[in-house]
Amino acid sequence: MTIWRHSGCRFLTVDAYLEAIPFYEKNGFRFMNVEDHDPHTRLMYYDLMNLCA
Repeated sequence: MTIWRHSGCRFLTVDAYLEAIPFYEKNGFRFMNVEDHDPHTRLMYYDLMNLCA
């Protein structure tokens, strides 16, 4: 299996609904900001470099 170490993007982002945050955290997503302006969602990201490690 070939693992591509060069990519056109590095981070995957989502606007997670508050109810879905535990799911995203369990799968390695982290918060982009300390707090967000939208009371219904939180901006989260996943570093795709974790897949190459």
